[in-house]
Amino acid sequence: MSIAELPPRVTGTPDESAIPAMARPRAVTLTLEQAAYLAILLIALISRLWGLGDRALHHDETLHAFFSWLIFHGEGYVHDPLLHGPFLYFFGALIYFLFSVSDATARLGPALFGVALVMMPYLLRRELGRSAALLASLYLLISPAFMYIARFIRHDPYTIVFELLALIGAVRYATTRRPLWLYVMALALALMFVTMETFFLYLAIFVPPVALALFWKVWKPGVAVLAALGIAVVALVFWLPGYPERPFPTSDTVNRVAGPYICPSELQPFPPPNPMRVARPGPIFGWPPLATFDNNYALCVRHQPDDNFGLYFIKLGEFFGHPAILSGLVLVPMTLAALWWLVWRRRDTTGMTRWEHARASGDPTVAVFASLAQDRRLLIAGGLFFLIYTLFFTAFLTNTAGVITGTTGSLLYWLAQHEVERGGQPPHYYAVLLAIYEPLLILWGLAGLVMVGALGWQGRRPARNRANPDANGEAAPMYAAHDTALPFVLAWWSVATFALYSWAGEKMPWLTVHVALPLTLLGAWAAGRVLEWWRRAVDDDDTQDGSVLSRIVRPFPIFLGVLTVISAYCLILLSVTINDATINSNPQLAALTPWIAPLWMVLTALLTAGAWMLRGRRWALGALMAGVTLIVAVYTLRSAYQLSFRYGDVPREMMIYTQTSPDVKRVIDRLDEALRRRSNATTTTVWYDNETVWDWYRIRFARTEEQPPQLQRAPGDDVIAVLMLLENYENDQNRRFLEGFVVQRYPLRWWFPEEETYRLPRDWITAEVSERSPLLMRLLRQPFDPVASQQFWNYILYRIPPHPLGSTDFVIAVRPEVAPEIGLGLGGER
Repeated sequence: MSIAELPPRVTGTPDESAIPAMARPRAVTLTLEQAAYLAILLIALISRLWGLGDRALHHDETLHAFFSWLIFHGEGYVHDPLLHGPFLYFFGALIYFLFSVSDATARLGPALFGVALVMMPYLLRRELGRSAALLASLYLLISPAFMYIARFIRHDPYTIVFELLALIGAVRYATTRRPLWLYVMALALALMFVTMETFFLYLAIFVPPVALALFWKVWKPGVAVLAALGIAVVALVFWLPGYPERPFPTSDTVNRVAGPYICPSELQPFPPPNPMRVARPGPIFGWPPLATFDNNYALCVRHQPDDNFGLYFIKLGEFFGHPAILSGLVLVPMTLAALWWLVWRRRDTTGMTRWEHARASGDPTVAVFASLAQDRRLLIAGGLFFLIYTLFFTAFLTNTAGVITGTTGSLLYWLAQHEVERGGQPPHYYAVLLAIYEPLLILWGLAGLVMVGALGWQGRRPARNRANPDANGEAAPMYAAHDTALPFVLAWWSVATFALYSWAGEKMPWLTVHVALPLTLLGAWAAGRVLEWWRRAVDDDDTQDGSVLSRIVRPFPIFLGVLTVISAYCLILLSVTINDATINSNPQLAALTPWIAPLWMVLTALLTAGAWMLRGRRWALGALMAGVTLIVAVYTLRSAYQLSFRYGDVPREMMIYTQTSPDVKRVIDRLDEALRRRSNATTTTVWYDNETVWDWYRIRFARTEEQPPQLQRAPGDDVIAVLMLLENYENDQNRRFLEGFVVQRYPLRWWFPEEETYRLPRDWITAEVSERSPLLMRLLRQPFDPVASQQFWNYILYRIPPHPLGSTDFVIAVRPEVAPEIGLGLGGER
C-alpha cells in the first residue's frame, strides 16, 4: 500500500464522553486549606531564614558552632553530655559541607527544623481536627519563643521536632496500625535521644501512662503494682539517699573526708577511699548521699574518650554501688518479671492467660499493643533505635565506649545538674516567660484543660443524655466533636511537662519551647472546638429571622471593631500615664496606671453583655474569645518581631540569656575586613586569650594564636590585634606588653536584670516592700502601686527593664594603623 492509498487522518476532536475516565488528565486544584499551609510555609521560610547571621552568636552558640566545625575540619568528635548529644554537631558539619562556614550557616540547621516544626501539625489534622491543625501551624509560625529558638544554634530546635514527630508516629500508629508509623516513632525517639537529654524527661512523661493504660485494660491490679513501683523508684533516687555537706549552699561540689574528689585514671584506677561528709543522713535507712551530688564526679563519669571500658565501669561503680541504686536494680526487674509471669504466662482454669483473655475481648487498646508483635514490628523498631543510637554516640564507631556513655554518662551528668541548678531560676520561671511571650498559650491552654475535663466528665454520662439536647434546647456542647483520646494525651503532656520542667534544677529560656509545644497543640484543639461551636451558632442564626441589625451587616466585624477601639483607647492611656514627662508633671494622671487594665476589662464586659442581649449567649462568648485572641495575637506577633529581629542580641528581652553583645560581631567583622584589605593578611597574626567565644570567631582569620590570661611575652611585629578579657587586660604585665597598641573596651556579654525583675526572696510574702524589691514581688503584694504598674507596662510595651543591664567586657588591642577601621563600641572608652 502506498502513502496515497492510506485513509485520510481524522482531525476532528472525538467526543469527550468516548474517552475513558481514567485516561482524562485531572485538573490540579488547590483547596483553601492547602493554600493556607503554603502561605504559612512561605512565611515560615522567610521568618526563620531572614538575617540569620545578623546578630552575634551567643556563648553556647559559639561552642556548638565550633565543635561542628571541628568535625567538618576532620578533627573528630567524642560525645560529651556537658554539650548535649551528637546529632547537632554532625548535622552542623553537614551544613558546613554543603553551604560553607559562617554565622548564618551555623544557624541554618535549626532554622530549617524550625520551618519543619511549623508544618508538622498537618500530619495530625485527622486526629486533631483540620481547623485545629491549621491553628497550631499558624501559632507555631508567630510564636516568639519558637521563632527565636529556631534562629538559635542549640539542640532544642531539633529536639522539639523529634518530640512532636514521636507523638505523631504513636498517634498515627494507634489509629492506622501501619508499621511505617511505628518506625517513624522509633526513629524520632532515637534522634531525640542522640540530640538532648530531655529524652529522659519525655520518657518519664509518656511511659507511665502508656503502661498504666495497658494494665488497666489487661489486669487492673497491675496498675497498682506499677504505681507502687514508680513511687519506690522515685523515693530510692530522690528521697532515701542522704544529703552531703557543701562548702557553701550554692556550691556544686561537696566536702569530703580527704579533700576533693579524685577521678579514677589509668595511673590510679582505684583512688584511696574519700567519702563525702554527710550533712543529713537519708531517712529510714540512714543511707549516704548519691555520688551525683558531687559535680566533680559527674564531670568524671560523663564520657570515656580513650575507650577504656574497665576504667569506666570503675567510675560507674561509685554510683551503682549505692544501696538505693542497688535496691532499685533488684526491685525493678523482679517486679516486671512478676508482672510478665502473671499476665503473659500464668494460665487460669480455662487454660488462657490474662493477656489472651484481654485480646479475646476485642478491646481496641489491647489490639494496638498486640499488633506490635506482628511481623516482628517491635523488634525492627528496636533495631532501628539501637542502630541510630550506636552510630551517633560512638561517633560512627570511632569512640566505642559511647555505646555505654551515651546512656549512663548522659543520665548521671544531668542528674547531677539537677542539684547544681545552673541558672538558679525560680520554680515560677516558665510561668513568667509564658505570661510575657505566650499569653495566648496560657489563655487557650487553660481553656483546653477545662474542656478536656468537661469531655472526661461527659464521657461518664449515659450515651443517651449526651446525644440529646439539654432542657433549654441548646445544641451539643462545644467539646462533643472529635471524641478521641488525643485531647487527653495533650492535656497530660501539657501538665506533666510544665510540672516536670518547673521542678527540674536547671531552667533556661530555650527550654521554654518544650513547655510550650504541648500547650500549643492543646490550645489549638480547644480553639478549633470553640470555633466549630461558635460557627454552629452563626449557622443557626442565619436560618432564623434575626434583628434588623443582624440582617443588614455581619455583626462580628462590628464587635471586633469596637473591641479594637477599646483596646486602642486603653493603650493610648497607658502610653501617656507611663511616660516620664507625665509622671513628673502630672502625678495624679500617672497614678491612674494600675486602673487602666481593669477599665479595659469593664468596657469589654459591657461590650460582651450588649452582644449577649442582641445575639445570644453562645454568639457573645464566641465573639469575645475570638476578638481577644486576635487582639492578643497582635501583641504576640510584635513580641516575636522584637525578640528575633529588633533585640536579637540585646538582653532587654527576658528570653535572651547572657548574650554576646553586638560589639563582638562588629569588631570581628571590621577586623576581618581590615585584614582583607592588606597584602599581608595571610601572614599577620591575631592573638586571643582564654575566652571561649574566640574559638569560633578565630576561624575567620588566617593565623591565630591562643595566649594564657597573663601574656608571657610582648606581641611580635606580625601580631596585628589582641582580643582579651578586661579582667586579663587589667594585669600590669599585660598592659606593659601591649604598650604601643590602641586599646578599645567593649561589652563582651550582657544579661537581663533577673534579680530586680522576677526573682522572689524566700520571705517575699512577709518581707517589707520597697522600691528596691523585685518588680514581681511588688506587683503581687501591691498590685495597684503606680510605680510598679508603670515599670510593668514599660516592659510589656517598650521592653524597658526596671534596672540597667549587667555586663562583662573585653578589649581589643590593635596596631595604630588599623584602629580607625575598628571604631568605638557601645559605651566604650579609649
